[in-house]
Amino acid sequence: MSSSAATAPPTPGLNVIALISGGKDSLYSILHCIRNGHKVVALANLHPALRSKPTCAEPGDHATPDEIGNDDNDPVKAEDEEEEEDIDSFMYQTVGHSIIPLYETALGIPLYRAPIKGGALDTARVYRHDAADQAAETITPSKTHTGSVPDQIEDETESLVPLLRRIMQAHPEANAVSAGAILSTYQRTRIENVAGRLGLVPLAWLWMYPSLPAPVERDADPAAVAQVGLLEDMAACGCDARIIKVASGGLDDGFLWENVSGASGVRRRLVKSMSRFAAPEDIRGAVLGEGGEYETLAIDGPGFLWKKRIEVESRDVGTGEGGVAYSKLTRAKCVSKSEDGKEDRPEDVRKPALLDISFAAVLREMSSNFVDSSPSPFPSQVLSPSLWSLGDENHRVGSSTWTISNINAPEAGPGALEQMEGIVTKIQQALLFPPDSIAVPRSTDDIVFATVLLHSMADFAMMNQVYVSIFKKPNPPARVTVACGDRLPADTKVSVSIVVDLGPRHLRQGLHVQSRSYWAPANIGPYSQAISIPFRDEGNTVFIAGQIPLEPASMEIFARDKHLVDGYLLRATLALQHLWRIGEAMQVNWWLGAVVFMTGGEHIEAQARIAWQLWKSTHSKSDENLEDENEGEGPQLDAWDIKYGGRAGELTPEVIARNLPDFSVVEDDSDTTVPPFLAVEVHELPRGSDIEWQGLGIRCRQVLMQESEDGVASTIDRRYRYRCVGIGSEKGDESCFERLRSLVTSYCRRPNTTQAVLYSTFPVPDDLWPSQIVPCRSVWGPEGQRLVASLVLQEELF
Repeated sequence: MSSSAATAPPTPGLNVIALISGGKDSLYSILHCIRNGHKVVALANLHPALRSKPTCAEPGDHATPDEIGNDDNDPVKAEDEEEEEDIDSFMYQTVGHSIIPLYETALGIPLYRAPIKGGALDTARVYRHDAADQAAETITPSKTHTGSVPDQIEDETESLVPLLRRIMQAHPEANAVSAGAILSTYQRTRIENVAGRLGLVPLAWLWMYPSLPAPVERDADPAAVAQVGLLEDMAACGCDARIIKVASGGLDDGFLWENVSGASGVRRRLVKSMSRFAAPEDIRGAVLGEGGEYETLAIDGPGFLWKKRIEVESRDVGTGEGGVAYSKLTRAKCVSKSEDGKEDRPEDVRKPALLDISFAAVLREMSSNFVDSSPSPFPSQVLSPSLWSLGDENHRVGSSTWTISNINAPEAGPGALEQMEGIVTKIQQALLFPPDSIAVPRSTDDIVFATVLLHSMADFAMMNQVYVSIFKKPNPPARVTVACGDRLPADTKVSVSIVVDLGPRHLRQGLHVQSRSYWAPANIGPYSQAISIPFRDEGNTVFIAGQIPLEPASMEIFARDKHLVDGYLLRATLALQHLWRIGEAMQVNWWLGAVVFMTGGEHIEAQARIAWQLWKSTHSKSDENLEDENEGEGPQLDAWDIKYGGRAGELTPEVIARNLPDFSVVEDDSDTTVPPFLAVEVHELPRGSDIEWQGLGIRCRQVLMQESEDGVASTIDRRYRYRCVGIGSEKGDESCFERLRSLVTSYCRRPNTTQAVLYSTFPVPDDLWPSQIVPCRSVWGPEGQRLVASLVLQEELF
């Protein structure tokens, strides 16, 4: 099946404010804004503060100079605008800033500028402006020469706020902001923070670009330099970006003014020079200048954006400490572009391929071999909502987590809004007065995962309105939300179950990417893509939010108009890839297990078999994927975080390790390499999706995989077990009740069972099941086996 035949439906274009520094990445991001159907309405730039007031326009106005440094007719003379040289801002590129006014003429887009005020006060990797505990946990203020913290000083990030507000007043249609962040969480989270406060959609088209699959055009080019794929793609659409500063032992002043997006020889020199000084796992970031190894100035590009090119007539070479060299640009102007007969089109801007190589291969194989041979559909049993019960609120406390299940509040009122308010009150009270085995009260900040069951997705907005109010930190819990329809009790509109982390907060890590990119879907609600907590004394358990098949760039359900086999298979593959990429970003090396939520009705058996086959194929140990392991792209580091954040030994979301699944951790006596799997049919999923993957990841040293007649278990380091136990339908409901009673006795009454979730197609008596319940229309195990119910257990082994 050709994925190019299945495209996402068109979405309304955004009106974008493009943050520019003059560097290659911010200007190249504008091309991707246009490529994705959006309009750039204004340029925004922050520059070093002026030492003397310029004779031209005030900062923030948009004068349109055609030349810089020409005493005869330049409206912004170099001697008038006495800005500081490069101030080494943690947040903004400032070298070459005197050229910035020319971009208004070169691109034909209004430019707004303002000075950078303050400094890098909040040096945390994740920016926490307005977080309730900001001052207590994350601020490390810069000091004056007297050693005291100056009054009224603010973080340099806040300089963006008045500038963007001024632009929004001049361009009320503006509703998005773009930036050139590639690997730096430091930069991305600051822009997302400001964008969220101003109601702008953040765009980061280059986010994780080095780890994304190559565009088909680059993949077909034998001369392309693999390590600098981003620069290759810039070169392909006619970008001209010159090196104006070098600050690495691998580069000298001989690289100054070289065009990194020009002839491939420059890129090969970069790779050769940087390879001598950068570790193999760092090379992809280093050759892009992600750690400040070099900085660039864009002076030309494709004609659909660049109306004129910038010509620099005078350059001097300056030097600094530690081998730093830079070009001091004193004379520059905009000039007309020569006619070369070539028509530049937005379509020529390359986009990464939708699927990674491994997922594309699985998709091709299944597209060729899968046959929907399912018999007539299994009708979902019609049951009265009055028969269903979710039981009472249940608490399970383990060594590292506390699970509170089945939190309902039908007594609060008939609607989702009132019931969610009642649920929030119950959660807050439970956290404030925990069980005796928990030493201190907790707060909503300690919730790391939430399961939200709705009667209908029509209730989602009302539920979310209340839900969002209880989370103030930058990384809210990961979440899965499904609608169970008439499987919920008749008086219940919302039910919530939560997992609370009992460990120290500073050891917790989150991934909360809110920018649109090509990498994975941006957050569209008050949840994180993933939250990681320590696993016993080493490793991490990673809770990942439910993933639906959104095309990351458009944030629309992909191939919605295509049905089985092609459409559903593509959507299932894409959603699983989202789960995979998030897991890789959080350094997951094995999955404890996965639950697949589905809608579909008549094709539900085929859908379950497709999901199982995808899961099985991605965990099949073969010579091919072992080779992929050895040739995988090494970690991509946030160089700023390593240098300034003091986190060289800390697991960060930027460390992208291509080792999922890592078969080296599987014990030799394991029965299988496929982790537990469960597929369940529900009433509705978010955005009208027909599939949603939810996974629980782990970073561990050793896992034993064991198969039994009723399911599969993952045992981690002989101390922790994730088990999926199926309940068949061979002998009718009475047999199911007896089987469930035996499971309750065998597992759920044990004190070492930290979480137990029952996915059931039949109502369970209140006194039978003492833990979380997810009512389902149908339940499916491995190989498309139809079940009446299935039990997912997490146990601590003593």
